Amino acid sequence: MTHYLTKDLLLDRAVVSSEDALRAVQSDVNGVLDQTLELSNIVLTNTEIRQQIISGHEKRGTEEQKDSYLLNYSRLIRFLDELFGQHDDFYVTILGKDDFTYTNYSHSDFDPEQLYRQPWFDQLNQIPSFSTFWVGLQENYFNTVQQEESYLVTIGRPIRTSSNSVIGYVIISVNERQIRDHLIRGASSDQEMMLLNEEGKVISHSDPSLVGSEMTWWNQDRHARTIEMDGQEYVYAEQSIRANPWKLVSLIPLSSAIAKNKQILLISFGLQVLFFTLFCILLTMLISAFTKPLRQLSSFITRIGRGQMNIRSGIRGNNEVTLLARTIDHMLDRIESMFEQITVEQSKKRKAELEMLQAQINPHFMFNLLNSIRFNILTKGDEENAQLIASLSSLLRMTINRDNEFIPLQEEVETIHHYIRLMNFRHANQVRLEVSYEDGCEHALVPRFMIQPFIENAIIHGFEQFSGDIFIEAIRIREKGEDHLRITIRDNGIGMSQTTLQELYADMNHTPDAAVAAKTGFSGIGVRNVFQRLRLIYGFNAQLEIDSEQDVGTSITLKFPFEMERGEHGVNCDSGG
Repeated sequence: MTHYLTKDLLLDRAVVSSEDALRAVQSDVNGVLDQTLELSNIVLTNTEIRQQIISGHEKRGTEEQKDSYLLNYSRLIRFLDELFGQHDDFYVTILGKDDFTYTNYSHSDFDPEQLYRQPWFDQLNQIPSFSTFWVGLQENYFNTVQQEESYLVTIGRPIRTSSNSVIGYVIISVNERQIRDHLIRGASSDQEMMLLNEEGKVISHSDPSLVGSEMTWWNQDRHARTIEMDGQEYVYAEQSIRANPWKLVSLIPLSSAIAKNKQILLISFGLQVLFFTLFCILLTMLISAFTKPLRQLSSFITRIGRGQMNIRSGIRGNNEVTLLARTIDHMLDRIESMFEQITVEQSKKRKAELEMLQAQINPHFMFNLLNSIRFNILTKGDEENAQLIASLSSLLRMTINRDNEFIPLQEEVETIHHYIRLMNFRHANQVRLEVSYEDGCEHALVPRFMIQPFIENAIIHGFEQFSGDIFIEAIRIREKGEDHLRITIRDNGIGMSQTTLQELYADMNHTPDAAVAAKTGFSGIGVRNVFQRLRLIYGFNAQLEIDSEQDVGTSITLKFPFEMERGEHGVNCDSGG
């Protein structure tokens, strides 16, 4: 019982497999035959071809008619050569009245006039317009085709006028090899595939020796799954051809299909092994899925222990491990919020310190300065005094103003000009200032009163109240996709020793107590405070370098991000220059 059931099951599978293989080949064979029809349709629907055939009598008319006919004929031949030249395996023949003939092959290979003597040719006159006469398989009559490719599949169609009179014919032949190649590729090792016409004649076969033979067992209305041929039983399957009543047929020896019955036990054992392997893999995956949250939590806590406070667990689920991970995430969120709050408070603290230090203007300096201006008004003309008073006014306005913590570099340098003019007047020396901008740098935003402490130190300590030169240079640096502003303040004063320079660096990197005010400078803001301000604003993107040599001078270089605008919650840097 099991044997018969298995046999029927294998037979069903063999039929389905054969039909699947036939469907794949059916598409390719339909493509070859449809291409034959498409080429003939081009000829039937082309008005230039029809006009050339109808006007064939003009080549025997006047010289002007002959020239026109030859010109049109030459143009049409070029068009047809371009059209059919791409189809080497298709042999196209167009026959018209008055000896109009076109072929895409040489007449030395075959004389197209011989087609008129073919036994099937008269039947072309009997079929309606745009109908197709399937001549079917023919012996090869082209000299260029090899002997083993000795068959052609041919169609013929009449060319009719609107009044239904025949004015010509189009005959197209294709190498049977074109169909056979698809049959060979689609057939398995023990399978035969063939194309049969409605009478059972083999149009094409995966075995070339059987092309053109008659299949005596053929029955067009057959629906059985098996047939008997030469004492052997075969599994039978067929598929129809779209263009005509021909059939694609597949034959597989039944013994070959049933022989697989011996492999059932091996297949069954193999399936059991496969299922057991899959079960083991699935079990391993389930165990891994159950322990994955624990492993993720362990890795997460390890990374937190290494100081990575900005990460989160990302563990999802509905278990105790997920609850613990979420609790740790919330704790990290609170810690990060506290860090941000501390940063904001420190920023506000530094800003308050700046405002307090800016308010501590030295009364003695202001008193002496105002007395000097009063004395100068009594002894000199008004022009210089007006400049001094204007400089003092601008400086006081900049000192008192608390609205803008950031100002353009050009405005900061103008304040320096006013400051130097007043210091020169106060100490009766001549400190000269030279400024050099790279294009666009004068509009860059800088912290207010950033440069003034360095100028003040240069005048008071660098020149010791004697004449000298101060140079300010600003350039824009583009590196690693970021823009930076580099400002260099250089003087030719007495300079500093290396010991003093090292002490200044050590003091600059020390954070002072908020209650301790700077002891030097016009506004009480020293070099250390400037550096601390830059670090507070820009973080480690701010750099300060000091280079000094005794009796040569001091050079201070500031480097921080290049900014053109500062929003309420961030910075918008101009990338255009």
